[in-house]
Amino acid sequence: MKSNFSQLLENKDFVKLWVSQILSQITINLMTFIILTRIFEVTKSNVAVSMLWIASSLPALFFGPFSGAIVDNFSRRKMMTITNIAQALSVASFLFLKRHVFSLYAVVFLYWLIDQLYLPSQQASIPEVVKGKLLAVANGLFLLTQQASFLFGFGMGGLFLTILGRDNTVLMASVLLLIAAIAVFLLPKDEPKSKGNFKPSKFWRDFSQGYSFIKNHNEIFMPLLVIIFSQIFVAIVSSILPSYTKTELGLDLKHVSLVLVVPGALGALGFTYLMPKFLKTLRKRQIVERGLLGAGVSLVFLALLPYFTHFSTYLGVMAAVLVGASFAAITVPSQTLLQEKTPSWFRGRVYGSLSFMLIIATSVPLLVAATLADVFGIPILMIIMASILISAYVFMHRKGDHVLANGFGV
Repeated sequence: MKSNFSQLLENKDFVKLWVSQILSQITINLMTFIILTRIFEVTKSNVAVSMLWIASSLPALFFGPFSGAIVDNFSRRKMMTITNIAQALSVASFLFLKRHVFSLYAVVFLYWLIDQLYLPSQQASIPEVVKGKLLAVANGLFLLTQQASFLFGFGMGGLFLTILGRDNTVLMASVLLLIAAIAVFLLPKDEPKSKGNFKPSKFWRDFSQGYSFIKNHNEIFMPLLVIIFSQIFVAIVSSILPSYTKTELGLDLKHVSLVLVVPGALGALGFTYLMPKFLKTLRKRQIVERGLLGAGVSLVFLALLPYFTHFSTYLGVMAAVLVGASFAAITVPSQTLLQEKTPSWFRGRVYGSLSFMLIIATSVPLLVAATLADVFGIPILMIIMASILISAYVFMHRKGDHVLANGFGV
């Protein structure tokens, strides 16, 4: 009997859609690494780097809420083809704008703006090409590809820059997107799903309902806040990586991926794989507590790492694994708890509210943290972050069950 994976690979339309996703995800992570390192090379500023994350978030903030309704008014096949081509052109524009470093923010904004149309088209196309019991397998494979693409694109960015150089790497990324466009162009023709039904007001109604539901259900509100809390820290750590690698560890920026990003991703993947075993003896809240404590301790270790000059690289790899595993221990159980406690009929609005709140909640702390790093140095910022994480661990250890039962009083 054939495995589910083998059956999926026999579905030519699924393979075309999957190829488009793989190439698109690799490109977006590869270009993020290239632009991030380029901005830091020129500005030497953590604030300038943090603005990159904000530039990538703004399209989702202002345009994302309506993108799903917009794509339903067009052929998804045509939408994915056009957006892949448009993204290939936006990536290629880097070659002409690389000397004008602040123009790169416009490149990032444009890419993510286009992505607001590509992603919902892609996600909505999966049930069209995969039916029945294989749909869950296909969704799981797309999620796995997303994580692996980060590891390959962002993690191997330094290696590509060393071997191919920046311009050739950008050209390769642009070509990958053109191949992605060809892949989805070869999908069967389709028709718009809800022509003329675009109503921006529906988003605000759904968002308001989702927020009210979250606010009145403590078992949903607490894990959602934990997810937002952890993602703020992940965004801050990601934004200071170039400066930390160059200034504190004294390494070339091309090595940031191999020393810190890849080990961190492997730590997160390793924890995710082992989590079912942990759940046999620990509650989800207890795993989150240990994640908060582990993240705080690992950031203290990273702050002190520059003083261990002879072994800083090797110790950095070990600390990065712990950071990745710790943040996965915070996020994965919280996501699971959120999914378990949210009714299936309301899940879309809850996750829509989560995405919107994540963007709003991340921007200001990111700028504040980047300013602190520029003024006081990254080790001081890491100590501050570690103190907040350890305080959160103490609070959750003492008050976690009480908050789950009674809420925060808001």
